[in-house]
Amino acid sequence: MKKIAFLVCAVITLNFSLSAQKNDLITVRSGHRILDYFPFQERYRYPEFMVGKVFFKNNVFSVFKLNYNYLLGEMEFIQSGDTLIIANKKDMKYIQVAGDTFYYDKIYLEHIAFIGNMEITLSQYYKLKEIQKKDAYGVSSAGSATQTYGSLPSDGNFYKLSANEDLIFQKIREYYLSTGNSGIIPFKKKHILQVFPQYADDIKNYLKSNDVDFSSGDDLVKLSGFIAGLKN
Repeated sequence: MKKIAFLVCAVITLNFSLSAQKNDLITVRSGHRILDYFPFQERYRYPEFMVGKVFFKNNVFSVFKLNYNYLLGEMEFIQSGDTLIIANKKDMKYIQVAGDTFYYDKIYLEHIAFIGNMEITLSQYYKLKEIQKKDAYGVSSAGSATQTYGSLPSDGNFYKLSANEDLIFQKIREYYLSTGNSGIIPFKKKHILQVFPQYADDIKNYLKSNDVDFSSGDDLVKLSGFIAGLKN
């Protein structure tokens, strides 16, 4: 009976895992509008545009209704009824909206946690993973796509067009770490060992004893807490 229960749990877990992986991919079929596959709740960080502040390096700020667009990788704002992207990013210090803080360093980074002198941030966007090209018989074949949507025309009109080929998008979540001295680095094992070489053995032992998922914010907060403890 226990063996049956275990197998049932294993099947449920496997199905859930496969479902989660499948849900990370969105396929836009040829001949369909790209936007039709990305309803508002899939496209944006918040369920509606929220009042927020954009702080600039000259110590002034502007108040807008803001929302982060995963599909474009852009922070958008509403002005005179139009939805626009923030263009003067080099003059921007940070953005606060709905209690969250965003920075811009080539990409938008959302603040997750401060632990000691370490800050964890998160980048989320849709990546154009594959273009399914169709041959003369209508059979699809995969072709890799290295561009992200943020690198494509992002005037708000591109993703309203119809796809000429099947396009496969993947939702990407990437965590970053900043220590003040290191700059912003991907929160990965090799980078952590490079930034904290004096604690390399301790960190390796921690990773051996703990199943750390580097795509999990909770796991990375715990790992950062461990590193901060080593420094005290």
